[in-house]
Amino acid sequence: MKKENKKFLTLLLIFFLIGLWIQSVFIKNMKQTIVQNNALIIGTVLKEHPELEKEVIKAIESEDYEANKAVLEKYGLANLESLDYLEEVQKLQRNIYIFYCIFFIILILFLYGYFRHTQKVHRREIEKVDQYLFTLLSNDIKVDLKDFQSGELAMLQNDLMKVTNRLKNSLESSTKDKQELAKTLADISHQLKTPLTSLVVINDALTYNEIDDEQRKKFLKKQEETLSHIESLISVLLKTSQIESGMIELKKEKVNMEQLIQNAAMQLEVMLIAKNIRLETNIEKDIFITGDPYWLSEALLNIIKNACEHSKQNDSIKIKAKNTPMYTELIIEDEGEGIDKKDLPHIFKRFYKSSPSKDSIGIGLNLTKSILDRTNATIRVESKKGFFTRFTIHFYTNAI
Repeated sequence: MKKENKKFLTLLLIFFLIGLWIQSVFIKNMKQTIVQNNALIIGTVLKEHPELEKEVIKAIESEDYEANKAVLEKYGLANLESLDYLEEVQKLQRNIYIFYCIFFIILILFLYGYFRHTQKVHRREIEKVDQYLFTLLSNDIKVDLKDFQSGELAMLQNDLMKVTNRLKNSLESSTKDKQELAKTLADISHQLKTPLTSLVVINDALTYNEIDDEQRKKFLKKQEETLSHIESLISVLLKTSQIESGMIELKKEKVNMEQLIQNAAMQLEVMLIAKNIRLETNIEKDIFITGDPYWLSEALLNIIKNACEHSKQNDSIKIKAKNTPMYTELIIEDEGEGIDKKDLPHIFKRFYKSSPSKDSIGIGLNLTKSILDRTNATIRVESKKGFFTRFTIHFYTNAI
């Protein structure tokens, strides 16, 4: 029960008790008046006829009002106004009026005081809300409303706290996004610096008249490779930034696992043929997962591509998938050079490369991790240097 309701019920109880007290006083005075009036009648009658004492008392105790009323009417004393000449009746009337006025005044004072107090409390709390909103507009979201007492403002307090939490989360998210953007821009700048410098050097070299056709072809090929590297770098960075910032709303569709693997393999067909790598798939029939087919294909493509890049000539890549009651498990395992134990905790970090000599950008697995995080999936890696690398992905069956 709200505090204000308790106060109001308490006041009602107080006034009810006061009303009972006034009623008891009125009844007591009325009885006293009747006794006095009877005493006056008995005294007058017995003064003249003392032998009628028993009959008079018996008449007074009798409840035969109609018989006695006939006598009163004979002398004009049957109506209520005829009693106004009695001093006790007049006194009783005055007392009733006085009690009524006092009670009414007390009631007014109580209600006035109660509502004045309530208004004062509400005014103070409204001032708190006003100050709170002013502080909130000043970008200070550390304040709270825990000291509010009014039940009538409880819903407003609750809504304001929700708004504050949302603003706080939005501000934190905005700050995080700004930090991520700054980090991304710094990463792009750092990663583009080397290939751009290389392009400047190649362009300068191509302007020399002394270079022969063979050298010119080498420079042009290197220039083409560098431009391709820059294009890939920018493309992957943009995809990663879009996924991590939430700019892209991933679809929630039923996707066939076997079809995803086939799409990824088709895009890597040239690399697989060049290194004579075999894809050995063992995928249960009718395995479906929930997610965005385009981005899931991108995630799996990066893992299989990573396996191809680190595999030796004539190696094989094993891909297995099965359903469990809680998740769909996908395992991609290669027979390549493996990953050092010290590098395993870092392979999903942006621009991290376990082998500096490799020509990879070092961002593909970072993009894969971001996509899987948004798809309610987990990924872990196991590896033994010189023997194998195994990626295990769990796609959980509940909604994304």
